[in-house]
Amino acid sequence: MDDLPPTLRRSHPTRHAARRAALLNLTKGRPIVVFGMGSALGAGTRSHGGMRFLTGWDSHESSAVLLLGPQTSRLLLTSPFMVPSAMDAVPELSPENLPLPLWPQAVADFLAGQAPALIGVDEMPMGLYRTLALHLGHGVDVTSRLDDLRQVKDPAALDLHRFGASICDTVFAALPEAIKENRRGRESQRILEDLARQQGAEYCRTWLTLRPQADHPRYWPEETEKPAEQGDQMLFGVALTVDGHWAHGLRMGHIGPVPVGVEKLHKQVATALNLGMDALRPGRSVSDAVNAMADALDTPKGTPNSRKSKSFRAGHGLGLTYEEPGLTAAFAQTFGAHPENIPTQAGPVLEAGMVLELHPNVFVDGIGGAALGQMIEITQTGAKPLLKAPTGMLSLR
Repeated sequence: MDDLPPTLRRSHPTRHAARRAALLNLTKGRPIVVFGMGSALGAGTRSHGGMRFLTGWDSHESSAVLLLGPQTSRLLLTSPFMVPSAMDAVPELSPENLPLPLWPQAVADFLAGQAPALIGVDEMPMGLYRTLALHLGHGVDVTSRLDDLRQVKDPAALDLHRFGASICDTVFAALPEAIKENRRGRESQRILEDLARQQGAEYCRTWLTLRPQADHPRYWPEETEKPAEQGDQMLFGVALTVDGHWAHGLRMGHIGPVPVGVEKLHKQVATALNLGMDALRPGRSVSDAVNAMADALDTPKGTPNSRKSKSFRAGHGLGLTYEEPGLTAAFAQTFGAHPENIPTQAGPVLEAGMVLELHPNVFVDGIGGAALGQMIEITQTGAKPLLKAPTGMLSLR
């Protein structure tokens, strides 16, 4: 990205080569088949983060397969139109577009009779998987091993997350001007998303709820057709990437006088956020933060939402994936969930260099909703907030 500061531009190939070497060391030199979507799906793909971590490559609206071995590697592209860009970006991976009928022989030649380790297989298109399956043998899914490598960010990655946080702050500062009476929510979203891209984000998606009683996150044009009006609550979330690294935050406000019930909900989620951040310290489990926020919100642990109140996931990890694997598993996605879908396993032990998003939230029938989100870097001394935008109630008069 030419508009990034020089220190934040795409890292050198040696950085990704070291990551590939570390993964091969974990698999004891076993050849690895890595599938990755491009970034066009945004938060809707996990496999893109794995591919980006190992190669720095983005296939955008197409996908790619990395054949990774101790001596040589090949990047096979599913779109011929991506080859020129790939040759410029990752020449060390010998990128090429290969017609599907030639895949079996290419994979067989690369594996040379060895059963491979697999990454990203859960998002691999069935047609591609069937083509590969003839030569996969007893392949073993090692995606979780890659997830472990991704949890602690290196200094260059942390700089990209911090830069993304500064773009979020710029977007939050523009909220009062963007949300005007009689302007439709989708129009406000477009203004704010365009601003994020102008500031250096390569991808940006927002949600904006404008209702007398906020009910749930509203993302799409068909959900955000309503214009802003006096008496509306406003809940706003922004998620964006800088060179593939995610930044994220949530803020809330009100058009006109704030009802007492909404003020109480705001105070409740602000308290939950502060307690959650206090619990994020190296050596402690991320589950400690999850439980601290749940206690502050009086939401039952391990049970579905009641009829009177509901919430969505109170946080997740951030990295080259919007919901960074490992760190995210401890946060139950309670919005519309059944009890059997709520994870009970403890989260990982926190280490300096991890990045998370905490966004406690609650929606109460007859009152409305409240949500605040802070992007956090774990340091040796605890949680470091990366967003500078105030978490107080925004006045949108």
